[in-house]
Amino acid sequence: MKALPYSIAIEGHTDDIPISSPQFPSNWELSTARASRVVRFLINSGVETDKLFAAGYADTKSKVPNRDDSGNPIPKNRAENRRVEIIFQAR
Repeated sequence: MKALPYSIAIEGHTDDIPISSPQFPSNWELSTARASRVVRFLINSGVETDKLFAAGYADTKSKVPNRDDSGNPIPKNRAENRRVEIIFQAR
């Protein structure tokens, strides 16, 4: 495979509902696991490992508000905030 002229940042995100499970003690672990899973897929697809990095942001970088002005949850927005972003960065 030809060397990539850029690096690839994989960012995992969650909504604002706190999680606490044996597998994911917090939204931080969940968001990082989402990003790591995509990194693993890309590595298995032949992408150079030194071009990849993963980050988990939990609910700190919402794409859209999780709640309306009255504090009521917005289910559609929460679903949109549970995501992984792939960002290509020039080297």
